[in-house]
Amino acid sequence: MARAVNAASGNRPVVVLANLSGFDGSPESLRRLQLEYGAEIGRSIVNFEGPIVLCVVSRYHGGAFVVFSGRLNDDMQVLAVEGAHASVIGGAPAAAVVFTREVNARTQGDERVQRLEQAIATASVHDRARLRSELAAKRSVVRNEMLGVVAAEFDAIHSVERAKAVGSVHEIVQANRLRPELVAAVERGLARRAMTGALAEDS
Repeated sequence: MARAVNAASGNRPVVVLANLSGFDGSPESLRRLQLEYGAEIGRSIVNFEGPIVLCVVSRYHGGAFVVFSGRLNDDMQVLAVEGAHASVIGGAPAAAVVFTREVNARTQGDERVQRLEQAIATASVHDRARLRSELAAKRSVVRNEMLGVVAAEFDAIHSVERAKAVGSVHEIVQANRLRPELVAAVERGLARRAMTGALAEDS
């Protein structure tokens, strides 16, 4: 991708339709050069001459915020389709890593889990082993449900509307208006470049 952006620099606009999960920063990402390649893409955006339009069609997470930040290039416009998600971390990893305590608390407070725990407390010795096995299976099911619930809540909060409010996204577009909005964004970028060039010549 960095090679494609570099090749287009100075001779044509670039339009990126993006579904970006970002970079997780793990040792595996380092071994597979994911972070190095991400840095190369970021460098190509910084050095690009001409209009760049990034349109988030699904999600925009993690390192993607850095690599495709509008702050890297003044000629870059960031659009997002309604309903897309944008945040430093996605809802699923946020629920699994950042909000583990909340997920565990909701799991423990679930009526199905509590009912089985109460049954174990009053069960005979003969029935306890079976009920404990049933509780472990039920707790696993409920925890997976709670992971989904917390992830959905996180994604609902970290919407593209919020991303626009904090300046990470410039415009939100309707899906059925995607093509004309992309064309309009490219035309705005070309007009801005032409005006900048004219001002530079005058000075």
